[in-house]
Amino acid sequence: MDKPTAGSRFGRLVQHGLPPRSPAALSFALLCVVAATLLRLAIDVIAPDAVPYATYFPAILIAAFIGGGVAGTVAALMSALVAWYLFVPPRASMMYLRPDDLVSLALFFFAAFAIIWVADRYRRVLRRLDEEEAYRQVVVADLSHRVKNKLATVYAILRHELRGHRDVWQSAEGRLRALSAADDFLAAAEDGHSVPLAQILEMELAPYGNARVSMTGGPVVLAGKVPSVFSLVVHELATNAAKYGALSGESGSIDISWREDGEHVAVEWKERGGPPVTPPQKRSFGTSLIERSLDPFKGSAHLDFAPEGIVCRMRLPRALSAA
Repeated sequence: MDKPTAGSRFGRLVQHGLPPRSPAALSFALLCVVAATLLRLAIDVIAPDAVPYATYFPAILIAAFIGGGVAGTVAALMSALVAWYLFVPPRASMMYLRPDDLVSLALFFFAAFAIIWVADRYRRVLRRLDEEEAYRQVVVADLSHRVKNKLATVYAILRHELRGHRDVWQSAEGRLRALSAADDFLAAAEDGHSVPLAQILEMELAPYGNARVSMTGGPVVLAGKVPSVFSLVVHELATNAAKYGALSGESGSIDISWREDGEHVAVEWKERGGPPVTPPQKRSFGTSLIERSLDPFKGSAHLDFAPEGIVCRMRLPRALSAA
């Protein structure tokens, strides 16, 4: 197992923070105040009349964000005490209280506690999102495991039932393996790796055979979350084509092309040779999935229910792709 580096430990500290009200959180708050004081002393060498509390605001923010509201409050109180004693004239004395100094101190506390409140709320939201992401990963992993188990069960049943029909079994086996590979590919794409656009199309359409699908376009690599979303859209299009469209008969085919179009990559899915198409009376879940999945990523997809075959025109954002 690799030893954690200082950078990785700092990243975990920023992401997860310290337990609120713990000795570690309070010690971290004091450390932030010490760092702010040293910085203020360094500034004092060249600018003795600088604002006394200026360097303590970042210290309070960091203490509250990492250690919670109590740690931020401790940092604010200690900052006020140290700054008043060391940097507010007359220095090294806390007996002389001018009205201007009291107003400055009151404004400092107002700003400090506003910072603490915002940082603590942001900290809670970030931790909740972190928990939700961990939960999502567990659910996705469990779902992927269940899908694999179901495919394995279907594989075993068909192999037993078709043991006397070798040609039929070989065709079904290839499609089942292609479906399993596509599921594995989609799970890998969830990790945010870069994936060639053509590979996504090939993986999703492999169960239906390559002879009836033509693809035209240059090398385009998708990155971020776009590969997994695009894969879902293509999977839905292919499933619909196999049930009702060009791949449901013997003579149908699909033409897929893509090209760079300004800030986007334009993709066209065009079916022909299948049963006549009639527009649906209402939008189904699959249609909504196709037309809305790319919206959050500044992309789009539009279905055209032409009589000769469905046409889907998609635009993928180039900001999340690289040629």
